[in-house]
Amino acid sequence: MAVSIDNYLRSLASSYYLKNDSEEVRKINASITSLLSNLDKELGILIKRRFIFGSYDRDTILPRKFDSKSDIDIMVVFNHTDYERTPDTYRAWLKNFADKYYKDRYGSEVVKSFPTVAIKLNNISYDLVPAKEETLYYTSTIYIPGNNGWRSTNPHDVKQKLTEANTRYNNVVRPLIRIMKAWNCYNGFPYDSYLLELEITGMNFYNDNVQTGLFYLAGNLSTNWNDPQSKKDKITSLKYNLQQVKNSLENNDTEAAKRWLHRILPYA
Repeated sequence: MAVSIDNYLRSLASSYYLKNDSEEVRKINASITSLLSNLDKELGILIKRRFIFGSYDRDTILPRKFDSKSDIDIMVVFNHTDYERTPDTYRAWLKNFADKYYKDRYGSEVVKSFPTVAIKLNNISYDLVPAKEETLYYTSTIYIPGNNGWRSTNPHDVKQKLTEANTRYNNVVRPLIRIMKAWNCYNGFPYDSYLLELEITGMNFYNDNVQTGLFYLAGNLSTNWNDPQSKKDKITSLKYNLQQVKNSLENNDTEAAKRWLHRILPYA
């Protein structure tokens, strides 16, 4: 009978978790509180509401020591009127705000990219996303800048789907996402982090634990014909090394299984 490293994988997933009582979270929350306070002070009358979304809100963000590109997404919904303002108007307001409060201060940096204005504080990027909200028959739709004007979005859609999937599949989906995001970072980001989360959230992990779920999802990662060869090579490497993990487990050699595993995953 093959041995298992399911508990070890769960422990790894826990180490890839940005814990709520960590110093890193304390600093992030302090920066968020200060940033939102300054935002309200400068643009409060123009803002309908603002909120955190993305991986920090979904509880799938990794500690900075594993993911150097992790960021905090903040949606700023403006009081939009019938007199249409363009997305660039709102982005300009956010850029002016960021420059006033953060540019060249305390080692911070301000970057205007599409569709966000990013404020870098303590090596963490806080991405301000301008938005408008329209209500029709009691249904609200949020719009953010798109390639040609506005495009609709649901900033909490993935979180809802992830929560439902994690509950449905016995709480293995979030640990698997953290493991795969750690793999993605460790291997030079072959996947867009958001799209990787979305793909894993849509998979079927019926009767899986973390170990079997990892083997299953690695075998079902999607690729496109026009993906760069480097991405395809990373996925081939992932599948090869996990096959060696399986072989080692079949031979009742957990130490060998762990060695193969850490050819593709960082140590805690």
